[in-house]
Amino acid sequence: MTYGHYAPPKRPKTWLWITLTLVFVLIAGGVAFTGFVSPGFFKAKTDTTSRATPEQLSRSFVNGVGENRVSELWCAIRSKRSYTFEQTMAVSGGAQLSTPVHQRAAQEYSAAITAAGETVGIAMIPGEGGWCVRDAKIGGEPEPLPGIETKPSPRPDVKTGEEAGNKFVDAINTRDIPAALSVLCGKVPDTTRDGVQQIIHGEARYTVEKADVLTTAEQTILHLAGEVDGVRQPGRVETDDAAEGGPCVASFAPDSD
Repeated sequence: MTYGHYAPPKRPKTWLWITLTLVFVLIAGGVAFTGFVSPGFFKAKTDTTSRATPEQLSRSFVNGVGENRVSELWCAIRSKRSYTFEQTMAVSGGAQLSTPVHQRAAQEYSAAITAAGETVGIAMIPGEGGWCVRDAKIGGEPEPLPGIETKPSPRPDVKTGEEAGNKFVDAINTRDIPAALSVLCGKVPDTTRDGVQQIIHGEARYTVEKADVLTTAEQTILHLAGEVDGVRQPGRVETDDAAEGGPCVASFAPDSD
């Protein structure tokens, strides 16, 4: 007798659902763990580069301090004290905007942030590719510049090295970048020109204590007493009294004599 073949009974799909559930739990657990050990995992990426307006720049700067990514927001030439601020804020752990953006001069805006328990004022001006931060001052807002032009004014008509040096010091004190650059000798390197602007972007003031006129060397040396970012510093200006076009400033030491 031949018997027909019976079809084997169908296996229940319970095992499939159990497998899918386990996979889902493992994936969800992995995401939760990543979010726990990396708190920024669930957050949208913060903007640290926008600077089309002062308002955008201030927000990017606050975000950048928190992520130690402010290098693209500085002006090409900025105050010396802003470098100290940048080093301090690298370990601050974050920042908040404490004073909204407001206008301080025709082409300058300011804002204040709180970071590492300090209030820091930032000064913003138009730069290449958008607005940029030219100064950061701990404890208050930077004083605005009288102007942001950096093209030297016409060379002033001076007769002596002492006169040239005094005009240079006066320009530093009034924070007049074009006037200060106009008294520099043509052979002065770009590092000196940039350094003069860095000092002006801060809030330095100098007085001439003594002038040594070296007739044989055709040179004048002005010894300065100054205050740079609240710290008393000596300074030194040297002139070339025989330069073509008249006496001019050949070198400037803002914090040593």
